[in-house]
This record gives sequence, C-alpha cells and structure tokens, in this order.
Amino acid sequence: MLSIKSLDEIVIMKEAGKILSFIRKELLKFLKVGISTFDLDMIALDLMKKNGVISAFKGYQGFGGYICISVNEAVVHGLPSKTRILKLGDIVTLDIGIKHKGYCVDSAWTYSLGSVSNKIKQFIENTKKSLFLGIEQVKPGNKISDISRAIGKFGNKHNYGIIEIFSGHGIGKKLHEEPYIFNFDFVS
Repeated sequence: MLSIKSLDEIVIMKEAGKILSFIRKELLKFLKVGISTFDLDMIALDLMKKNGVISAFKGYQGFGGYICISVNEAVVHGLPSKTRILKLGDIVTLDIGIKHKGYCVDSAWTYSLGSVSNKIKQFIENTKKSLFLGIEQVKPGNKISDISRAIGKFGNKHNYGIIEIFSGHGIGKKLHEEPYIFNFDFVS
C-alpha cells in the first residue's frame, strides 16, 4: 500500500537526504584507481558512523555490504570485495542507502574512472537524461505508467537494453515501498 508521508516525515527524510549527499561527496574523494570496493565500503561505514546514521543495506535480504558498488557489467547491487580493485576505465555505480531517525533514503550514481569511450560517456549521460525525463512526468493528472513510458521510450530510442526485473521505488520506513516505477512501458 502506498504510504503518504506527513510533513514531519518529509522533514526527516530531507535531513537524511542531505546526510546521504554529504556521505556520497566525501566517498567520491576515495573513488580512485587502485582502491578495493571493500575499502570503499569501509570508508562509507566510517562516514555513516560519523554522521549518526546506519546502512539501510547491510543485512537487507542477506546483503553483506554497507553500500552497493557495481563495476562495469554488474547491473546493480554489487557486493564489495577485497579482491575487486578498481582500475582505469572502470565504470562504477555507488548505491548508498542510509537510515536516519527510522527513515530510509537511497541514491545511486555512476562514475567513470579516467578516460572512457565516447559511447560509454554518452551512455552514462543518457541514463541520467532518462531519469529526468521520468521526473518531468511527475505532475497532477499523470500516472506512474507515464513515468515508465518516458524512461522506456528514451532507452528504446537509443537501443539500450532494459532490465525488467528491477525498478525504481518509493521509500520511507522501509527501504522498498510503493510505488514501483519500471523503466519500460508496461501498459500498451
């Protein structure tokens, strides 16, 4: 069931979002060639502790990391590893989720380490564009399917494969809440 947040809940979630943004920006200082994804995870844990929040991911459905770090072909939910050392040309997605005063927030951002092909640069830029095209559909009178359609249409236009088993989602007291927002037009 869709959970409508009160003004007080929204204030707490905005605080959490600011903390998450700070943690991500600090973590980016360490996102460099030669670091292991495990070390990035430990730095993220330290930043969470220093900011009075906990990981929303650790232990969730058995997940072993504090953040998800997906490298190159890993689509989502990459598990940090001592043996996964980042190298020049890697594409890295940092997915960070935290709990603050009983509420979850999460955010995923993709970065390239060093120089990558124009095709990869364009792909990263286009995925961001598709997100904003979806956000533009959030307005009175529109449906969730309008968001999904905008994202999927843009992806199809650029011949990108759409992973249909994952989606965007609501968030609040639980990490995954309704509504679920797919990245494809599921209504014909």
